[in-house]
Amino acid sequence: MEWAAAAAAVVMIVLLLHQNTDLQRRVAALDAHSTEQHKQLLEAKDLIATLTSSDAVHFTLVAAKTPPQPQGKAVYLRSTGTLVFLASNMPELPPQKTYELWLIPTSGAPIPAGLFRPDPHGSAALINPPLPTGVEAKTFAITIEPAAGSAAPTSTPIMVGS
Repeated sequence: MEWAAAAAAVVMIVLLLHQNTDLQRRVAALDAHSTEQHKQLLEAKDLIATLTSSDAVHFTLVAAKTPPQPQGKAVYLRSTGTLVFLASNMPELPPQKTYELWLIPTSGAPIPAGLFRPDPHGSAALINPPLPTGVEAKTFAITIEPAAGSAAPTSTPIMVGS
């Protein structure tokens, strides 16, 4: 009788250990999911803060004499180096070429602000490309560059902020 009670206790302990391991695995998965959601929330808050900040400088980039005109909108927040860029009506490029956005500072050389290729409708977006903080923007410009991009513009800008 005591042997049966001991065996039942061992079985119960093994079952509880298995359940405990399963619960720990589930908690770890939920923790990882929560961390990722928190990261996404912070990125969304940064994006909204950039778009709505009274300190953000808005630039509209246009090309002359082309109906429908390609257009780019850059919203830049100097204090955080945050940028949201939206383009529309951009012409298609050959596969070996790409558009490159440049931050043109009030002093110094142009700073690469990201590469983009428009979708079939001519639209594209760059959101939070890696930019240094605290750089005062004079304007933004777009050039056509090799597919891998360039460290400095290799062509005359096709679009410049007004």
